[in-house]
Amino acid sequence: MAMIKRVEDSYRNNKYKLVFGPLIKLIEAVFDLLIPLFMKAIIDLNQYNDPELIPNSISSALAKFIRLFGVWVNDNQSLNDAFIGGTIILVMSILGFVITMSAQYVAARTAVNVGSEIRSSLFSKILSFSKKEKDQFGNARLQTTLNSDSYQVERGVLIFVRLIARAPFVVLGSIVFCYILDWKIGLIFTCIVPILLISMILILRKSGKSYVVIQEDLDSISKRSKDTIEGARVVRAFDAQNYEEEKFGRANNEYRNEFLSVQNNNAFINPIIFEVTSLATVIIISLMMNVLFNSSDAAKVVLTSTLIAAMAYLAQIFFATVQLSNVLLDLTRARVSRRRINEVLGVENQIVSGSSFKENADELLQFKDVSFSFGDDNSHLALSNISFSLKNGESLGIIGGTGSGKSTIISLIERFIDPTSGEICYNNVPLKDYDISELRNDIGLVNQKSFLFDGTIRDNFLIANPDASDEEINQALKEACAYDFVYAFKDGLDHQIKEGGTNVSGGQRQRLCIARALIKNPRLLIMDDSTSALDLLTERTIRNNLKENKLMSKITISQRVASVIECDKIIVLDEGKIVGIGTHEELLKTCDIYKDIALTQMGK
Repeated sequence: MAMIKRVEDSYRNNKYKLVFGPLIKLIEAVFDLLIPLFMKAIIDLNQYNDPELIPNSISSALAKFIRLFGVWVNDNQSLNDAFIGGTIILVMSILGFVITMSAQYVAARTAVNVGSEIRSSLFSKILSFSKKEKDQFGNARLQTTLNSDSYQVERGVLIFVRLIARAPFVVLGSIVFCYILDWKIGLIFTCIVPILLISMILILRKSGKSYVVIQEDLDSISKRSKDTIEGARVVRAFDAQNYEEEKFGRANNEYRNEFLSVQNNNAFINPIIFEVTSLATVIIISLMMNVLFNSSDAAKVVLTSTLIAAMAYLAQIFFATVQLSNVLLDLTRARVSRRRINEVLGVENQIVSGSSFKENADELLQFKDVSFSFGDDNSHLALSNISFSLKNGESLGIIGGTGSGKSTIISLIERFIDPTSGEICYNNVPLKDYDISELRNDIGLVNQKSFLFDGTIRDNFLIANPDASDEEINQALKEACAYDFVYAFKDGLDHQIKEGGTNVSGGQRQRLCIARALIKNPRLLIMDDSTSALDLLTERTIRNNLKENKLMSKITISQRVASVIECDKIIVLDEGKIVGIGTHEELLKTCDIYKDIALTQMGK
């Protein structure tokens, strides 16, 4: 699937279909416009019998065309003409049906292609966002853009291909043919069409502004529902169901009121079209009746056939105008959604992959005077002047209080964010120059919040390593002390995990996440407070298992001294600064903060 940077790129990718679809719809429209003229020609031919005698030139030409097909019914020329003319009309209707179905197919294929390209590009773009870029929109807005806005653009393309050329062509063609039939009828049609168009434009201009608000209200509903569903346990624990229902109700009411306002506004379109066309019908009939009463019998037949054709064209204008109003409504919504999609696709990624990477170096990781701030003004630094190094095969512990910057260091290593100042090197290559795919394939990360995807246990492991065999998965499960409980399930690796891993315990989730990181056979394993739900015995067993891999470097982040006590090096963080670095024994002598933590947790 082609990746696009703007919605218009997808239009260009499908430009031939976007042109071909409306063009074949014009052929169907031509057939629709010719049918009333053939009806008039059949009636006139019945009266005059000779095509040359028919006063209207176009009717005369069509009568001659009917006579070209010879005699199908003997001894009754009028029935013969009617039978041939009716057959021609039937054939045009069948051809129009075939063309319409072909156009519908092209329209559906084009719309689906555009929608798929947009959704794929949005999904890839959102995955590439850094934390700052993601926070710029918020999860609810991104979700609404990915689902609702992409659907509106897809529907806009569908309507565009089906009707954008046909509806105006039918209106214009009806006016032209009415001028050919009778200039006075054509003049009436010329007067009513601008009234219809101006009315629609005025109504749709107001609706266009409201659709922006409607999509923003959908963002609010998505945010409200997502927070409530994910925090359902907290809501129930605090008996806050009524409070959450009221907040959701307010967001839902705002959406409902705005949507009703737009629909009430749009509801004027069809009655206006009906009233204007009805008025035109009354004027035309009144005009023709006065002429009919003062005409000869032959002229009355011609005028009657002209009136029938005019009424048919008026009906076509009515239905085409209704279609055009629906087209403009859908295109108005699609235009709003297209702008919202382009806002997301147009964001310049701050995290850009480099192209360099190095297989081996003595220094695996280096932080050189690194500082980071979440704000743009750098007024508050989450990390300040951080410097340390990690060699191949070494283990590093990072300990500190809540908000000291531990997890921020991990985000910097994985390049989820970039430092405000200073430099980070991996394999002696600056991280900004390092290939992101190579970097992240080298690192096994176990996040602070254990998350499992909806699917089997095996599926969750194949996300980390698509080529992993069951034997490799089992080995990783054993190292993470997860083998026994996994095979306690009757279906083992095929056991279904619900979204987020809600059908296993917190400790089981953490062990599965550790095993999933190990299946990558990473050069650097990062465990971000990922054993908090484990008992000390299980945690110690896992640490001992990991020690056996001498080639793998390890970073353990924790608030527990017991988790980092055996690391080759421990960093103590406080308010974003390194206040101590060394082994456990060294820090007990040189770092008061670490000593206080150790005494509090482990006693004398």
